[in-house]
Amino acid sequence: MRKLYVRKGRLAEQGASTISDKNRKKLYLIVGKWGRHQDVLSVYAISGALLAEIKQHGFGLLPHFDLFKDNKRVGSLRRYHFGRKDILIVRGLNWFIVGDLYTSHYRIFHGRRTIMTLQEVTLPFENGDYLELTIDNEEDEALCVCIVAILDHLLRSISKKHAHLYNLRVKYD
Repeated sequence: MRKLYVRKGRLAEQGASTISDKNRKKLYLIVGKWGRHQDVLSVYAISGALLAEIKQHGFGLLPHFDLFKDNKRVGSLRRYHFGRKDILIVRGLNWFIVGDLYTSHYRIFHGRRTIMTLQEVTLPFENGDYLELTIDNEEDEALCVCIVAILDHLLRSISKKHAHLYNLRVKYD
């Protein structure tokens, strides 16, 4: 079981982000962009080898994503939103993701086995909030990073929406 860290909100930005371990050793590089049909986010080992990709396949309230590992499609991810709870299903891998978008607490399950937990943390000697990924199996890390990138993107878009609503209320009071 290994813990990985990424700055919250960084995976949703266009450009490159890094994922580090608890000793601040960079392990993964995430490159790509979101927002248009067929946009791709790629996860590379720090050595430069492509490990996994996630491609946006659909739009709307419940977007659809395809997951690739070693250039082969391994599953498709779809999000279902129920109030404060989020449920995501990865068909092909038989993963079930449940959590709360507003607190960034998520768990990925395969049956009863926990694949990954995600939570927001504040790291000593670092500025800003981080996402902590606790992943059971090292082979699942690249795909888990892809899923966390989607969750981070959804969180950022909801935060923008809430900030916009707040600014409108302040403006007209």
